[in-house]
Amino acid sequence: MADSDPLSQMFNLFAAPLAGTIQSFEQFRKGVDEFLRGVDNFNRTMENLNETTERINRLVSDVEEPIRAAIPQMTRTVKAADEMMQVVSGPAMAAAPGLDRLAKTLTTPAFTQLPDQLGQFSDILGDLQSRLGPLTQLAESAGGLFGGFRLPGMAASKPEPAPAPPPAPVKKTTAKKAVPKKAAPKKAASKKKAAARKK
Repeated sequence: MADSDPLSQMFNLFAAPLAGTIQSFEQFRKGVDEFLRGVDNFNRTMENLNETTERINRLVSDVEEPIRAAIPQMTRTVKAADEMMQVVSGPAMAAAPGLDRLAKTLTTPAFTQLPDQLGQFSDILGDLQSRLGPLTQLAESAGGLFGGFRLPGMAASKPEPAPAPPPAPVKKTTAKKAVPKKAAPKKAASKKKAAARKK
């Protein structure tokens, strides 16, 4: 019988631990392979991080110089804005009570009703003008009787043109010829010369 063979029993005794050892070596090999893949992934990740770091360093070096040059201008701008706010704050604080009173005035009910009141006043004026229309026509027709009398504020009608007067006869006038003045006598000039010689 094969089962009772001592040689096969001996092989069976050694085969089980040997098979377990071979299976353990296989699992160890798979673990080592996975570990090596993990190390490769870690190396690639570190390379990417190194490239990103180098790009960030280049970007910072490019941006750093303009920022350093702009800092004094920004400081001057902030100082100028602070000085301007100090100059403006005085008048603004002085005007604040007046603006507060203006805001209160603009929010009063009387001021909010002002547009409606102006509209009513305009309607009343339009009604008054339509009612005074016949009176205006009466005044215009009576104006001819009383020498052009017109009510103030009423539209003036165009006056009828008066007949033109006949043209006056033109008189003929003779123009006198201008006579040139005669020169001063030569005797007066010679007397002046003689008197000057005597002196």
